[in-house]
Amino acid sequence: MKKLLLSEKLINRFLSLYGIGLVLLLIAWTIAYHFFPEGALRGSSAASRLAGEEVSSSLTAEFFRIFSVNLLFGGLIYAFNFAIKINRFPLGYMIPLVWFLLYGLILGTDSFTFGLPERTGPSFSVLQRSGIYELAAYTLFAVSTFHISRFEIKQLFKTNPEKIETPEKTSSKHYPGILIAVLILILANLREALMVTHIHP
Repeated sequence: MKKLLLSEKLINRFLSLYGIGLVLLLIAWTIAYHFFPEGALRGSSAASRLAGEEVSSSLTAEFFRIFSVNLLFGGLIYAFNFAIKINRFPLGYMIPLVWFLLYGLILGTDSFTFGLPERTGPSFSVLQRSGIYELAAYTLFAVSTFHISRFEIKQLFKTNPEKIETPEKTSSKHYPGILIAVLILILANLREALMVTHIHP
């Protein structure tokens, strides 16, 4: 798995990290559905607090509200990847994985700002929500910027951070993944805005 996560091929890095994320999501979703009370995490995530509970006055305004929040989180991934890599893994890889876990907990407890008619256990119904596609965008962005780290810890708990003398620069081979990630995020956020404004006109 380490070889795939650090592969030179973008598709290998994406599929391996996204696959790990999906496993974490399913585990968290199952546990939350069976053991956590409904709505237990409502309003607890940073995204829900930033977005607020009021629906914007128009589809365009709602889209830009959602998209701006997601861009902030994309910036967080970039900052973590830029800062350091540990045992060759860029720190930004951790961000999508944490969000997969959190999304699974939110799904299992139906802790969305605008809750579902009833919560459900793990199922393909997740494909009807924008979150799974937003996570794909985050994952693709993380693996598309895995090369930008300026410091590294070669062995965790054994060596100190060292400056990377010749860090790889972002070039044309990295742009397709970044642009596709942004496009997926735009489409997912537009879908979410449409759902929200339709349910709460």
